[in-house]
Amino acid sequence: MRGVSEVVVSVLLLVVSLVLSVFVVSVFFNVVYSPSQSGMAVEAAKPLCVARAVAVANDGGVAVVYVYNVGGGLCVFDKAYAIYGGVVYPPSNINYTVPPGAVARINTTLRYGPGFIYRLTGPRGEVVEGRP
Repeated sequence: MRGVSEVVVSVLLLVVSLVLSVFVVSVFFNVVYSPSQSGMAVEAAKPLCVARAVAVANDGGVAVVYVYNVGGGLCVFDKAYAIYGGVVYPPSNINYTVPPGAVARINTTLRYGPGFIYRLTGPRGEVVEGRP
C-alpha cells in the first residue's frame, strides 16, 4: 500500500507543477506580451504620413521649408538637418505637425544656402527632403 501512495503523490506533484507553469505562462501573455502587441498593431494601423517638400526659402539667412501633406495621416516633424557636400550639420530641433491636405511653413535655425539639402525627420519615421 505504501508504494501506491508514493505514486499518487508523485503524479499530484507533477499535475500541480504543470498547472502552475500554465498559470505563469498565461499571466505573462496577458500582462506583458499582449498589451505590447496590441500597441504595435494600433500604431501600424494608423494612416501613414506622406509629405513632400514643395519649397525651401531664405528668411534672413535661415532656411524655411514648406511641406505639403499628401497622405491621409498626420505628419509630425521634430528634427531638421542641413546637408552640404556630404557633411551633415548639427540638427535643428523643431516641433511641427502637418494635418492631411495642408501646407505648413516650417521654420528652422539652419543656415540657408544654395546647394544645401534640407531634411526633416519625425518620430514615426517621417522623412521629407528639399532643396532651394
